[in-house]
Amino acid sequence: MKLAPRIRSLILLGALLGAALASACGSEDRPAATYVRETRAAHAAADRALERGDREGALAALRFLLEERAPEGLAPEDAWVIRADAAYRLAELELGAGDPEAALAWIERGLEGGARADLFEANLLVTRGRALEALGRDVEAARAYHEALVINDELLGQTLEGPEPSEEER
Repeated sequence: MKLAPRIRSLILLGALLGAALASACGSEDRPAATYVRETRAAHAAADRALERGDREGALAALRFLLEERAPEGLAPEDAWVIRADAAYRLAELELGAGDPEAALAWIERGLEGGARADLFEANLLVTRGRALEALGRDVEAARAYHEALVINDELLGQTLEGPEPSEEER
């Protein structure tokens, strides 16, 4: 069964945010836990706005995630995931509305802070490719798609190089 990209992102984001919330709740750093709850609320608000056909409401709900600084108690990897996923959703909304320039701006905001070579960066790069393609910038689009493929290939290689199966698993 093939999951829609949005559902796949939500599953991954939920898992990562759950881990972040668990680690934040285990410490005295309540702002990190609050930020994670606010992140979930922002995505839920965006989903509700989209169900009502309110694209602007969805954009406003998600912008918060890129405009607010993550609290210091949140692990940098978790902050990256939150920002990258929000930027991806914002870019997808802009692309869906026919504004590839705005999509590119969100993608660049999402990629700030350097490459992570993870699924979230690959999603942003694919969306960059789609936006560039919509603008007729095919060579740049091909580069973005290629960068995403390299990341996905590396991630697949890491997955396949996992631990050796036990006798029972063979």
